[in-house]
Amino acid sequence: MSSDANSPSMPTVILDPEVTFVAREIGGRTTYVSHHEATGKFFQLGPEEYRVASLLDGVRGVPELFEALRSEGIEWSTEDLAKFIAQLVKANVAVIKQGSAAATDTPLAASAAACDNAASEDTERATNPPAANDPLAAATGPSPEPTPPGSLATLLRFLPLLISQRFPLFRGDRIATWLTRFLGFAFEPIGISVWMLLVFSGLCVVYGHSDAFAAELRRMFDPGLWPVLFLIWVVAKLIHEAGHAVAAKHHGVRVGQVGIMFFLLAPLAYVDVTDAWKLRRRFYRVQIALGGVYFELAVAAVAAWAWWFLPEGYAKHITAQFFLISGPATLLVNANPLLRLDGYYVLSDLTEIPNLRMHGRRQLGTALQWLLFGIPQTRQLLSGWRVWFASIHAACSVIFQVFWMGGLVLGVAMWARGLGILLAVAGVLMWFLIPSARWVWKIWMLEPGERFGLNFYRRRMLFYASLLIALFQQLGTVSSPFDRRVPVVVRFQDEQIARSPSDAFVESLFVHRGQHVEQGVLLMRLKDPELRIRREKKADDLEIAELQVIQFRRQGELSKAAAYLENANALRRQIAEMDEQIAQLTVIANRSGYIVGNHVESLPGRFVSAGQELLRVSDPQEKELLAVVPEQDVDAYQLASRSESLSQVRLRGGLTIKAKPASLRPRAYRTLMHPALAGSVGGPLAVEPAMDGSGEMRLTQPYLESITKLDPITSAEVRSGQLGSMTIRDNRPVLARVYDAIATDFRRLGRSQ
Repeated sequence: MSSDANSPSMPTVILDPEVTFVAREIGGRTTYVSHHEATGKFFQLGPEEYRVASLLDGVRGVPELFEALRSEGIEWSTEDLAKFIAQLVKANVAVIKQGSAAATDTPLAASAAACDNAASEDTERATNPPAANDPLAAATGPSPEPTPPGSLATLLRFLPLLISQRFPLFRGDRIATWLTRFLGFAFEPIGISVWMLLVFSGLCVVYGHSDAFAAELRRMFDPGLWPVLFLIWVVAKLIHEAGHAVAAKHHGVRVGQVGIMFFLLAPLAYVDVTDAWKLRRRFYRVQIALGGVYFELAVAAVAAWAWWFLPEGYAKHITAQFFLISGPATLLVNANPLLRLDGYYVLSDLTEIPNLRMHGRRQLGTALQWLLFGIPQTRQLLSGWRVWFASIHAACSVIFQVFWMGGLVLGVAMWARGLGILLAVAGVLMWFLIPSARWVWKIWMLEPGERFGLNFYRRRMLFYASLLIALFQQLGTVSSPFDRRVPVVVRFQDEQIARSPSDAFVESLFVHRGQHVEQGVLLMRLKDPELRIRREKKADDLEIAELQVIQFRRQGELSKAAAYLENANALRRQIAEMDEQIAQLTVIANRSGYIVGNHVESLPGRFVSAGQELLRVSDPQEKELLAVVPEQDVDAYQLASRSESLSQVRLRGGLTIKAKPASLRPRAYRTLMHPALAGSVGGPLAVEPAMDGSGEMRLTQPYLESITKLDPITSAEVRSGQLGSMTIRDNRPVLARVYDAIATDFRRLGRSQ
């Protein structure tokens, strides 16, 4: 501690003179916001860190700084001091003045090496996102540990470039100034009032037509509309960035670079409004952070009103899609506080927790290390309720981003094929495998090895690794404790559906709705005079053809006789079909049951088209369950059908019954077994238009079916057409179940391409 400050082996550090400090009260604590003019970065320092920075005059070395701090009652260790100074040097805020080449063994040099890529603590904070709407910042966690030397280090250095590339285009201050002349009033009290009225009225329009907008939402997944949706999305994002720029310029903040970045191949605009953290008023900073969402919601409300006024057509559909992208979509992504986008920075300002994500994940990580390895927790940088709030936010954001980024990786892998798989591998490496490996290496190297090269931390880590291996082994062999659900629908047993055999008039009706009839009872008569006339004409043609056959045979013209004979046979078949249609004009009950139909009493005298349903004959006490089983669930269903136990069937409406699964029919179908099962009408099965152009819907994948007859008591409790699901035991291991779920998602994505 007595080394000469001017010794060539002891470096000294000087703070860049372009760094300015402004005191600010945040969360009841005095902090200092510093601005580095050269780099445009902002930093959040505590009182002790600020005092250390102010002592960096290029004369004092680490020992002298340590003594000066002790004399002022600041209890820092030399290691903490050297690490803090190294972080300032890394951020280009301070520079090593002398002795840097020879100082390889000093605390400062050692800490600089250790902090080369370490996560910054309260030392550095770009207190606003460097570019609004930066999804890379939302996806990345703390900075990684030092990378290994050699080719692997080079690979890891360029790995983020596969995920995100940023291209500045121009400085946006001049354009922001011009836009503010026309749109700056939106951030004044009158403009805010108009915005609230506009957005509220747009919500009322959407709420009043929720079913129509729900249908428009389903159309977003139509691949044929994706080019148009992409253009809408580009326009919406330009409006979003204009909102940030206008809000910043309205409050006197300089607007920096405007550019485009590509995140997982998706183009995103960005605008640099970092200087917003010069503002003391928290409300102004919140306005700038929400400026993009603010503008998009206003445009979404205008789109909702345009949708209401426009007639049916393509323009009406486009305005609905504009509302969905600028409204719900931007709220889900940009206003989401669990992603490091606009909503996150607003939450950070409102709670007065600078670097909310860094604090929360640091506390979460140290708590995990203490729980697993007993590593002492570091000094808390927050106090009071902000400690647990930051930790809860960190836990929620980690869970959300695992599913969020996992979905993005799967989507890109399927959409971009080969390149997408490469990007997916890069994302998994950068966001999971490499940080996990570095964390394991950090714990492994905490202390030197003892017996057999192991110490307490290494033994504990091997123990947890053994537990994970045993867990995966169990998950790969033990049957899943979860159940499978098979779609079912209730229908009548052997229901007779009477349809019109041709275009005809209902001449007589002999029954009424709800009447019980026996088999063989006459139900109604239809009249089709044109059919009888066509039948008589065909009969005349047949008689002429038979006479021609006889005539040509007598004349010895056998070829002509054979032709007329073939024509006569065709006429006989047509007459037989017409006779069958005429016979069907008299509708007779094929079974005993009750007459069912919506408009049975109004049928007499009405004209009905060929194939139109007239009435049904069924028995409410004779119903059955139609179960449709996908191919991946066939084995499990067959095991359930061979079992003696009953399966639980949960029907929509809250009714639960028990039923014995019947055996599967040996043939798989892609035709729709029951209209209520179609996903287009709210059913559980995905459908698509049939390839024959008939307009009928068919299933997107083959299904097998089974029919389970219900007892009379259960039949009386359920309704025909009621949907539900049958629960059967899952015969797959847990890992196989997860794999099948992922593979199913991949197949669905593949079909949507």
